[in-house]
Amino acid sequence: MRIPEEIISRISAATDIVSVISESVMLKKSGMNFFGLCPFHSEKTSSFSVSPHKQIFYCFGCGAGGNVFSYLMKYHGISFPEAVKMAGNKCGIAIETEPLSPEKERHMMLREGLYRLNQQAMLHYTHLLTQTPSGEHARNYLEQRGITRDTIKELNLGYSPNRWDDMVLFLKQHKVTKAMAQASGFVLSRRETKGYYDRFRNRIMFPIFDVTRQVAGFGGRVMDDAVPKYLNSPETPVYSKGRILYGLHLSKIHCRQEDTVYIVEGYFDFISLYQCGIKNCVATLGTALSDSHVRLLKGAASRAFLVFDSDMAGINAAKRSIGTFLKEGLDVRIIILPQGQDPDSFVQQNGKSGFEACAKKAMSVIPFLTRAAVDQFGLSVEGKIKIIQEMKEHLARVDDPAARSLYIHELSQTLNIDETAVLEKVRTAFLESAGVSDIAYLPRQDGDTAPETGMEKESARREKQMISMMLQFPHIRKKIEQMRVLERFYSRELKKIGGYVLDMEGDENMVPRLMEVLETDTQRRLVASLSMEEVPHVDHVDAKVEFLINRIVKIWNKNENSLTTKIKIAEQDSDSSLSFDLLARRQREIRKLRGYE
Repeated sequence: MRIPEEIISRISAATDIVSVISESVMLKKSGMNFFGLCPFHSEKTSSFSVSPHKQIFYCFGCGAGGNVFSYLMKYHGISFPEAVKMAGNKCGIAIETEPLSPEKERHMMLREGLYRLNQQAMLHYTHLLTQTPSGEHARNYLEQRGITRDTIKELNLGYSPNRWDDMVLFLKQHKVTKAMAQASGFVLSRRETKGYYDRFRNRIMFPIFDVTRQVAGFGGRVMDDAVPKYLNSPETPVYSKGRILYGLHLSKIHCRQEDTVYIVEGYFDFISLYQCGIKNCVATLGTALSDSHVRLLKGAASRAFLVFDSDMAGINAAKRSIGTFLKEGLDVRIIILPQGQDPDSFVQQNGKSGFEACAKKAMSVIPFLTRAAVDQFGLSVEGKIKIIQEMKEHLARVDDPAARSLYIHELSQTLNIDETAVLEKVRTAFLESAGVSDIAYLPRQDGDTAPETGMEKESARREKQMISMMLQFPHIRKKIEQMRVLERFYSRELKKIGGYVLDMEGDENMVPRLMEVLETDTQRRLVASLSMEEVPHVDHVDAKVEFLINRIVKIWNKNENSLTTKIKIAEQDSDSSLSFDLLARRQREIRKLRGYE
């Protein structure tokens, strides 16, 4: 269903963009705006800006920008109606809808249907665990592992019985369509005969919540030596393991309070930490930490501790994750548990105080990687060569020159080789990784139009300045309209945006209202960028506007006069072909100015 424009406007006016974005990004006030690390690209300095006055966001690093709906769509990967509904739920505005296109309606209905089905399935699994005789074995198993009833209730743990058709019958009873059943991941098609069978059988069930606190999927763990030990829901329209961390919906508030997050591998690792009072923790879902995972964590804490198993698999998992943390600019340390221990068993034996004591001995990245490389390759001549080869990439990523120099010195002493040899290897690696071009003023993204060329490119800077001033000083619009300045714009996109600005009524909340009528994300990003651009010498706005108008009109007239002169000369010389080409060029320029091309 389509949402009426007046409802969208009401929700936009009632929603505080700073409050919404603060749920996923740590923002700090600086001047009139708030700044934080961008959740959409890797960065170490805060270039992501949120304006409470204009109710927009813009990243000066990657060019992402827009209003609160744009943010929710991009961050959660949802459609516009879903973003409006999410914002409406936050501010308590009921949404009345109008018909959508059939395709969008099917997509929305599928997502909403899956969320409802997952919620019902969670209640079903929980009932089987806590209320039925068949769940006694699972209850005893959890009790033996030290999981309390309160924890079972808080985390909504459940049990899938040792049957092939429990969920098949459940789906039939709830009249779930075949398409919904297949998309849900609860059942699989039989190979040799018609019909379906359960994916999860005889397992402890862990509902997996997304950041909106809705059940997106499930994880199941066996209670014996069967394989696979863990089984997660497949990728669905509402579940993506690369974008969800187990327990974050509960632990985010604690992570923010402590400004620290502990990252473990398994469900029981998380439960043991959470149950003993270490609530600022999350667990991966049987997959390597992705950029999206780390960006989620950046919105909750500025410091992370990796707490993986002490065996080689755990060490390798920690090593694979470190590069992602360094790239995203999040401070990370590694907790080394005693040999043969995992977070679950360690906390069960040593409690909260023992874990916190171990955390105080956490290693920073370079010492951990050095120790791991020495353990793996040894200190033979061949081993030392492999250690330097592996460590040069990590050392090149260290931003602080003084810290990098100290680490190089320490590594050279550990390996007992000349420090300059290590320094040269690191320098080469650094230069190889530094060949990145500057970020453009407004980076292209998928679906963007081609960049401006020719005269558009020459005039773009002044035209952008003019639109920026129109957005920030609405009182100048009258003069812009009187002087017919937009008719002299060469940039079609800027001319179109300028037209929208002139059509806006009143000066209050102009930028938020403008965001609602713009047609594309490209336009919204451009408006967000220009409305946050600093205007020098604010006290002389009218003089600056007068100067820009004169420059834009002068360049347009100069180009027009130049073409006219060339046409006359060509006609005098009887060069009809040249005259025709110049006339055609003039017509193209006029058509551009009028918006036909």
